[in-house]
Amino acid sequence: MPEESFNDTPQQSARKGFIDLVAQDDAAIDLAQAALLIALEEYPELDIAGCLAQLDLLARRVCATLGVSEPDKLIRLPGEVDPLTAIEAMNQVLFEQEHFKGNQEDYYNPSNSFLNEVLEKRSGIPITLSLVYMEVGKRIGLQIEGIGLPFHFVVHCRLPNGYIYIDPYEKGRLLSEEDCREHIQRVFKRKTDFDPQWLEPVSHRQLLVRMLTNLKHIYIHQEDYARALTVCDRILLLTADAPLERRDRGIVHFHLKHYARALQDLTAYLEHASAVENTEDIQRQIKAIRQIIAMMN
Repeated sequence: MPEESFNDTPQQSARKGFIDLVAQDDAAIDLAQAALLIALEEYPELDIAGCLAQLDLLARRVCATLGVSEPDKLIRLPGEVDPLTAIEAMNQVLFEQEHFKGNQEDYYNPSNSFLNEVLEKRSGIPITLSLVYMEVGKRIGLQIEGIGLPFHFVVHCRLPNGYIYIDPYEKGRLLSEEDCREHIQRVFKRKTDFDPQWLEPVSHRQLLVRMLTNLKHIYIHQEDYARALTVCDRILLLTADAPLERRDRGIVHFHLKHYARALQDLTAYLEHASAVENTEDIQRQIKAIRQIIAMMN
């Protein structure tokens, strides 16, 4: 994180740190650090180092479960440990001992999207529980990657004979590729053409965008446009050339009566919108904004 200037608020410092972090190559982005910098804007007193230490401790607990003699010296497991055995140990620590679980009772609570809250309450949504799983796995030397299924998020890990899929929202339930396909069919309630990309690992930026998009939709639904705007800004830091994100931010600016900035974003959206998109509503909104601006001058 950059050195904080005299006038920096914690939120400004968090944003600067996030900008520096996501400017790196995708593989170099520390997902836990990025997620905690997102949370720091909402929780200015957040102890990022303490949250990272919790992930370290969970990883050491997994090592200890597997009988690694001195896990405090080196969190990583010895190379001869079978990945499936390590996954079983992770499930034991995270779900049986620490009781991480999906928050089905209050799924759309914004706190489910903040890593610090998930670590504290031991509950969250699929993507944040998957992030915890990935980060603990990384610390013990497992390459666990995020899989962005339609309307759900799981992880996978390479085994000697292929991949095993894991659903952290369902307490680490092990899945096959066929299980994932059946899930997608249930989601769409009909047989649908299967897109193999749905089972491809998401990039670090894609995971952060998906996590932020969940927050964006929640805040817009709650009509909390000030918070929605901070989320839109961070999404556009990760995917600057996304017309739909410019559209959404423009609409948020409009609700906040930021008419000049709304006009800028919505105009940029129209310039880059796909030919198949229906842009009539946005065109009408731009016309209305121009009329408002004219009356204000």
